[in-house]
Amino acid sequence: MLQRSARLAIATPKRVIAVAALVLIAAAVFGIPVAKSLSAGGFQDPASESARAIGLLTDKFGQSDQQLLVVVSAPTGATGERARRVGLDITERLTQSPYVFTVSSAWTSPPQTAAALVSADGKSGLIVANLKGGENNAQKYAKKLAEEARSFAIADEVSVRAGGVAMVYAQITDLNERDLLLMESIAIPLSFLVLVWVFGGLLAAALPMVLGASAIVGSMSVLRLITFTTDVSIFALNLSTAMGLALAVDYTLLIISRYRDELADGTPRDEALIRTMATAGRTVLFSATTVALSMAFMVLFPMYFLKSFAYAGVATVAFVAAAAIVVTPAAIVLLGSRLDALDMRRVVRRALPWVKRSADPMRKPVEQLFWYRSTTFVMRHAVPTGAAGVALLVVLGAPFLGVKWGFPDDRVLPRSSQAHQVGDRLRTGFADDSATTVSVVVPDAAGLTPVDFDDYAARLSRVPGVSAVTAPTGTFVAGRRVGPPAAATGLANG
Repeated sequence: MLQRSARLAIATPKRVIAVAALVLIAAAVFGIPVAKSLSAGGFQDPASESARAIGLLTDKFGQSDQQLLVVVSAPTGATGERARRVGLDITERLTQSPYVFTVSSAWTSPPQTAAALVSADGKSGLIVANLKGGENNAQKYAKKLAEEARSFAIADEVSVRAGGVAMVYAQITDLNERDLLLMESIAIPLSFLVLVWVFGGLLAAALPMVLGASAIVGSMSVLRLITFTTDVSIFALNLSTAMGLALAVDYTLLIISRYRDELADGTPRDEALIRTMATAGRTVLFSATTVALSMAFMVLFPMYFLKSFAYAGVATVAFVAAAAIVVTPAAIVLLGSRLDALDMRRVVRRALPWVKRSADPMRKPVEQLFWYRSTTFVMRHAVPTGAAGVALLVVLGAPFLGVKWGFPDDRVLPRSSQAHQVGDRLRTGFADDSATTVSVVVPDAAGLTPVDFDDYAARLSRVPGVSAVTAPTGTFVAGRRVGPPAAATGLANG
């Protein structure tokens, strides 16, 4: 198969490049908008107890775990006329929205509940909206509703900021999309400069960059196709970009280096390419298969955050390997002797007299090359070199012993983001942080009496770290009933 690929490239290089260009254009048109279809969630096992509880909340009570939190602040206080008017207008707009289950606010809730929705200093009031749509669509709804809520703000008098889980996911998606563009704008030029020096020419250095770009847009098109049938994480794009560039450079360098070695031995160009693909090409396929299989096993995890890495990894590896096996030999044939043209190292040596004018590294005997000398050194001192390498890895990995696992929240965002600011305000300015509220669902309440609910809520309120528990029969603090229900609670279907 590999020799056939080489012979096809030799016979019709222009046709192979043209077909590859058409595939690249189609993949780019279809795949580049994929970020708008991806989600920042996917950390929850769909079969977990919490996921089943959320399902019951949605089906039976019209509640969800996707909240939009709107903080309305004014120097004159949350109960002032202007802040009150803005708060009521936003609450009314959210209540009318088809994307919202329920809304509670500091201006419309019962006094017991409203008190917990006003900050300790009295300058901010909170609006809590439970959104429809789950992890994927709730973030889109939150973004739209937040823009509408901010439109009610009064300059220099009343400020409006939006946060909550749904808004955090929306801002993570936007930030990830911008960061990807920033990363690519930095990584691609730097990688190209390094490749120019390693490959010895502009044309040869451009080849792995083209292959990497093809793999990235190809994997994007696959990810977008998958979004039509299941959820895909936004973080899969990070893996596609990093892996696409890395493997493209690796595979192209391997093929071109082997091809140049064959030419240096006096082998005719066509025969050199066939031998290259039979040897280096086989190595590329073996490497790609190994990487793809290792990534494919992640599809066994229940969380689509991890499944998405399998989708992105396998798709990226497949596109890189196909481009390396099919496009690279065609490009080598099409470029011919121009493959080594535009050698910038010679330009640098002429422009910088103090740079050592050594022989072309591609023409040096292998015994004089750095990698040959370093390899022989390691082989002669295998035990101490291996021990030093292990010690270095242990030192570098030592900080991982103190790792603390957790879900991402607003603190993964920059402090300048509104979701982070709202989260900080809730943690420091409100008696109860609604973002840390835990909902408890009893799947089958048949046969339970109000006394049973009282007993359970009282015992739950004694758990360390629990400030209050709201049950259908009242609110409990430290084991005692202190008043009527202060948050959303109730019975459904008995």
